[in-house]
Amino acid sequence: MTTPAPLHDAWTLRIDDLWRRAPDMAGDQLVAAIDALAAERPAHDGRALFERACARDTAGRESEAEPLYRAALASGQLDPYRRTRAVLQLGSTLRWLGRLDESEALIAGELTHHLQPGNDRPLHDEARALLALTYAAQGRGAEAAGLALAALAPRLSRYNRSMLACAKQLASEVWDDGQPPRPPFQPLHEGGFVLRPYRAEDLPAFVEAARESAATVGRWLGFAHAAYSAEEGAAWFARSAQNLAAGTAYELGVFERDTGAFVGGGGLNHFNSVHPFCNLGYWVRASWQGRGVAVAIVRALSRHAFDTLKMRRVEIVVSAGNEPSRAVAIKAGAHYEGVLRNRLQVNGQISDAHMFSLVPPAGSAAD
Repeated sequence: MTTPAPLHDAWTLRIDDLWRRAPDMAGDQLVAAIDALAAERPAHDGRALFERACARDTAGRESEAEPLYRAALASGQLDPYRRTRAVLQLGSTLRWLGRLDESEALIAGELTHHLQPGNDRPLHDEARALLALTYAAQGRGAEAAGLALAALAPRLSRYNRSMLACAKQLASEVWDDGQPPRPPFQPLHEGGFVLRPYRAEDLPAFVEAARESAATVGRWLGFAHAAYSAEEGAAWFARSAQNLAAGTAYELGVFERDTGAFVGGGGLNHFNSVHPFCNLGYWVRASWQGRGVAVAIVRALSRHAFDTLKMRRVEIVVSAGNEPSRAVAIKAGAHYEGVLRNRLQVNGQISDAHMFSLVPPAGSAAD
């Protein structure tokens, strides 16, 4: 059985940095740069194949992108979010190549997959929008309008049901499961702290926190270094917002409730696609360590995982030697399960890790 590649490993961060610079690069230059990074991984690595396909798509080289998308999907190594991206981008590529029936079948199949019990729905509305474009290219304007309207209807302030009914008159299938869109994330409160998505105005404080924490947080999380830039922070904010919208990760800023001061970050991520468990992480800026912030993060996020996301298990993985983080897990009531050999890569070095877990309280709604 193949294992999905990590969402935020060091190689991925380098790829993300390259994509941030892509708008200023010529198409051939982008393809060459992505290929150079892809060459660091095995020839049949799914993530590398996916990035190479994306680069060719961006450069307008759709006929070269197609086989790479197909190979990436066949590898079975893509996480659910990137797998859906690969399907949709392949469908779009086929549309550009004039193979409209293939484009329709591929994207419609993905939408049907989304609605099957137990499956996630990453990029569901994006899929409907892309299929609407394929319909339009096929000369099926009414169906294209109906599908686009179905995606829009739940987000209107009024007339939701009537607009959806009109959409279904225009298109025989709109892949609507009758469920409302995922409600906006509501801030989490614990003690004197608030956990919420990052906002643009948080960027200066976030950069300052990353720089001041190079000697503490930076020992275990490579993002915290003395030269951390506003560009790096903005990219992290963008990825966090994208993942939150897709439901693939909940990366949140932590703020003192009374003053609004930025004190650290925490997240739920690495959701297992089969079993209901995920990872929980936390970090506290150097000037706020020792004030109960990390324990508050663990309590707030684990409660959200159990009560809202219906997880049955939350894991906290702590690098060997990271005694402050280990103490937080213990104080928060996490159960210690032992040492995992070679579990983490910390600043380029392979490290053992302590495994802690939390489960819903007996008798709770998630139990």
